[in-house]
Amino acid sequence: MDSWLKKSPNDGDCGAIYHRWDEARGKGNEGYEGHPPRQNACKAPGLWNHLEIDFKAPTFDATGKKLTNARFNKVVLNGVTVHENIELLGVTRGGIAGEVAKAPFRIQGDHGQVAFKNFIYEVYEPSNITFSPANYEHYEGGVTNFTPKQSTPAAKGIIPKPTAKLASVQSGFLLKFQGTFNVPQTGEYTFTSMWNGMGALTIDGDTLVKGWYLQHEEQKKSKQLTQGEHTYTIVYAKDFTWRKNGLAVFIQRPLSEKDAFTERTSLPEPDPVPLVELKTSDDVVLQRSFLMYGKKKKTHVISAGMPTGLHFSYDLNQGSFLQCWRGKFLDATQMWHDRGEPQTADPMGVVVKASEKFPLAYLESNQTIFPDSVSKNDLKYKGYKLEKRWSFSGTYNYPDFMYEYKGLKVRDIVTPLDQADGVNRHIRFEGQSTQNMPLYALIAEGTDINEVATNRYAVDNQQYYVQVFPTETNKIILRESNGKKQLLMPLNGLKEVSYHLIF
Repeated sequence: MDSWLKKSPNDGDCGAIYHRWDEARGKGNEGYEGHPPRQNACKAPGLWNHLEIDFKAPTFDATGKKLTNARFNKVVLNGVTVHENIELLGVTRGGIAGEVAKAPFRIQGDHGQVAFKNFIYEVYEPSNITFSPANYEHYEGGVTNFTPKQSTPAAKGIIPKPTAKLASVQSGFLLKFQGTFNVPQTGEYTFTSMWNGMGALTIDGDTLVKGWYLQHEEQKKSKQLTQGEHTYTIVYAKDFTWRKNGLAVFIQRPLSEKDAFTERTSLPEPDPVPLVELKTSDDVVLQRSFLMYGKKKKTHVISAGMPTGLHFSYDLNQGSFLQCWRGKFLDATQMWHDRGEPQTADPMGVVVKASEKFPLAYLESNQTIFPDSVSKNDLKYKGYKLEKRWSFSGTYNYPDFMYEYKGLKVRDIVTPLDQADGVNRHIRFEGQSTQNMPLYALIAEGTDINEVATNRYAVDNQQYYVQVFPTETNKIILRESNGKKQLLMPLNGLKEVSYHLIF
């Protein structure tokens, strides 16, 4: 459904889990058990929406009796989690029949024009791996290099599955488990282990994991196995008290469910981390932080949260407009929880990434490569100034970012558009440059750029639109450079340039 810009989406909007229907409930109450998305993550008409669904079908016994309900483990729309752990009690009106364990994948498109592409799916079958009971030995006292000081185990026996709960203390013990498991087919299997302490995993005499780990440090190793029975040895030791005892080992083959060697409660639930959300207020909120931009960690970033629900991040070091998003403002948990070591802040809405380059450059011609970065000798950050500016929802203090660039005084101003459908970037410049080359502005850069209407361009496979405003003497140039498409605009005789970013 086209739910773009809708403030409060319901269970019939984009990203919703649609409601069930029963006319016997009475007029106006027929729809029930629907689930609206957590927030509106829908993009503008004509832009592609990206949807990821992790779904668990209902299960039934041999007689057809339902054992477990269907469940959406997670639904992510345009990078935003809109559902998590939603249990479904029954089917919608569009269902082929009643509830079943497996049925065709269906698309319904009778509510206006809609396009679909790039369907990718994986069906995870039951693992069908079986495990023998495990023999265990429990040693007490100190441990050196996986060798206990006591040569005789304090206890030994047989248990259904290995578990860290056999240790009665938090430190100074070693547990050793041995057993067999049977795989249904030949192929490559991935072993995932999680430990609080020293851990070693051996499969058929081949040691896959051995070392000192913490629970969040997953160890993944793969091994080719033939159909049939195999042996395993798990050794777990711990010599510190400041983490709970924890051990978990899993096995998985491609396109099958993950199965566990260890008992379910052997690995404790991680300590809950509270969400530290930075919210907007009745004026623009500014927050300095580090920011992960792709695989880069930007260290001189400021994010602006606007009361309109549109927000952006800006690299003060390079004078670059990094990204904007619609929805909630910032997840500051990595900055303010516990030690706050990463010092990163994360957007909480639908993100559109822009070019990380300074927008102005002197070029010999319109075919010259636009520089990736600008040196501190050529670009000097002069701070930002809050200026009251009017927008459709009121007058707010928006930041003007100020620079000196090769003799020019530059002001970079970002404000929301009147309908909150995007942002306007307005760049002013004045002064005399010593450069004997024409000045250009880089408006947009992406893997592809296509003109979809007069002076409106779709960028990066229709992820967002750019609306430009050329003059008679300064026409937009659409070019390819270094394997990317770019929108370039000459600035002959101009003192300012603006463009709209719409998504």
